[in-house]
Amino acid sequence: MNIGKANELFIQVKRVGFAALIDKRIRHNFINPALLAFFNLGERRMYSLPENNIGEVNTRPAYDHSQPFLPDYVNGISANDVFHYVGKKVGKCKDNKLRVCKVFRLEFEYEGCTFSFPFLLDKSLNIPAILGQESFNRITKIVMEEKQET
Repeated sequence: MNIGKANELFIQVKRVGFAALIDKRIRHNFINPALLAFFNLGERRMYSLPENNIGEVNTRPAYDHSQPFLPDYVNGISANDVFHYVGKKVGKCKDNKLRVCKVFRLEFEYEGCTFSFPFLLDKSLNIPAILGQESFNRITKIVMEEKQET
């Protein structure tokens, strides 16, 4: 994929991949609260097995909407070093409204390189994340330098 012409990047956070939209018209990065909540699932007891790890055996299990992901997988994801709360900042959200937003620093991987950028928590997003112009330019520069070295 040509990074200069892409409109989204497939990035990985703790071996979980998702597409982040690229919008060169905006300066800030935005993240959907649902993505943040996904990485905090392990902290909620409702997604974990009982303390004694003994559960009911069912030969025809029904889909459990309260546990959309396997508990072992969810409990294996540690969000401690993925998101870091930075503070609050006034920003123009994707729906063009000026709001005071929480800011989180997200660490992710793309093309074998690790990046860490601040993201504004935007409840108006209907996609996982948006990378703004500054972050996209930095990613492009670092990935191109990495490819030239190899």
